[in-house]
Amino acid sequence: MHACEQSPLQFPASLASMFPLLLVLFVPILPTSGAQIPSQGQAQDPPVATNGQPFPWDRMRLPTTVRPLHYDLTIHPNLTTLDFTGVVRISLDVQEDAGAVVLHAKQMRVSGAVLLAPEGVRPLRVLEYPRFHQLALLPDSVLTKGRRYEVQLEFAANLSDSFHGFYKGSYRTSGGEVRVIASTQFEATFARGAFPCFDEPAFKANFTIRIIREPRHIAISNMPKVKTVELPGGLLEDHFDTTVKMSTYLVAYIVSDFLSVSKTTKHGVKISVYAVPEKINQTAYALDAAVKLLDFYDDFFDIPYPLPKQDLAAIPDFQSGAMENWGLTTYRETGLLFDPNRSSASDKLGITKVIAHELAHQWFGNLVTMEWWNDLWLNEGFAKFMEFISLDITYPELHVDDFFLGKCFEAMEVDSLSSSHPVSTPVENPTQIQEMFDDVSYDKGACILNMLRDFLTPEAFEIGIIRYLKRYSYQNTVNSHLWESLTDVSDSRVPMVGRCTSGTFKFGIPVADPTNVHDQCLQHSPPFPSQDKDW
Repeated sequence: MHACEQSPLQFPASLASMFPLLLVLFVPILPTSGAQIPSQGQAQDPPVATNGQPFPWDRMRLPTTVRPLHYDLTIHPNLTTLDFTGVVRISLDVQEDAGAVVLHAKQMRVSGAVLLAPEGVRPLRVLEYPRFHQLALLPDSVLTKGRRYEVQLEFAANLSDSFHGFYKGSYRTSGGEVRVIASTQFEATFARGAFPCFDEPAFKANFTIRIIREPRHIAISNMPKVKTVELPGGLLEDHFDTTVKMSTYLVAYIVSDFLSVSKTTKHGVKISVYAVPEKINQTAYALDAAVKLLDFYDDFFDIPYPLPKQDLAAIPDFQSGAMENWGLTTYRETGLLFDPNRSSASDKLGITKVIAHELAHQWFGNLVTMEWWNDLWLNEGFAKFMEFISLDITYPELHVDDFFLGKCFEAMEVDSLSSSHPVSTPVENPTQIQEMFDDVSYDKGACILNMLRDFLTPEAFEIGIIRYLKRYSYQNTVNSHLWESLTDVSDSRVPMVGRCTSGTFKFGIPVADPTNVHDQCLQHSPPFPSQDKDW
């Protein structure tokens, strides 16, 4: 996800240039939707379901006894009544005998729960524990280790009023007509508000998605559309190809009246940019940039982009700067659309950077994903770092290297505050997770990577990160996996494992000591003195 770097309020360019500091004051502060979640990762009292019965799990993190393999998901949003219904069938891998299947669901009505077992279809009791956004599905007998089962649930909910989950958006045409769309934003913990799922990054699975819509709309998702089926009542059902193995926060679908333009990369990937009809003529620059950058990453990482298409959608109502959903990246309109007659050179730089960021995520974050949100920097720090690496080569005229040092100083400024945190910080609940999307994870993470690149040499660093990506493709990683991959190519120049790892758990900026490389990897300069200390 690309952190927002510009106010969602639009001002004339002349005002923006005259009063840059004043505009900062107008950035709205939006409440986080996870604020009701307590800070502890375990219930203080024995958990009780909404029906008064004991809930079989007392921790915020899900148990690992049962894991998802595949989701068969059908969604039917109604853009008139602003709600949606759906059915999900989840194939399960039972890794230990289990008396319950615990997964996530938030603010939705669940019904028709059944277990599809080798011996037939059996009903499931459903317990809800809203405090941790959890459901427990209770079969009439224990699920046996090694056997394959499926659970099927029907669900219904309102389209979200926020900019998270499956939410409603709208825009006004030049003629004054208000048109409604529905789109998704699942990072970090909002897929659970769209369908029952194992909503943690380590529970990767494949997804086969169907979307029911009216003929006046289109539907797009992570994968290409395979076919469209006519349903009774004049509705259409779009069937999409099955995704690669991925985390729930990367699932995406949009129902809208968007138009698109397309090109194909030299590696055969279809790139499409979607926008509202009246702004489709502002998509040419983003389309060309996406083609050039995806080709660059394909070659640089020596790992083919694994999907047949990559869509970029400009969403009229969008809170984040952008989102890296695999195969369907989403953006603010101001982060994707470029009008040659009105947009500035600064707009062009910002659009190019955000596209570079999201496409870098297709490898760092999507192909290889952090195991838990405490290591968010493995996603965001790398994507921010690759913004500058990719654009320095593909768009040298933008001079992005001039901006990188400024990013590092911004990170140092934030890191000097008592409210700062190490790059890798323990987090448990949704509120803490959302707070990780800050300058420390993005900018400081990128600056640490840049220091390591210079310290190891660019050639060794590139070999190390490519080895990291290839070794852990479609898997989840922690800090130490990265350090081990870099150590493998360091020629013993620096004893990184166990020493560099500790650097991401500390405040302050790491400092390489070239005179003592065999005794230590990185020292850490302390944060700037706080007012309550006598320095």
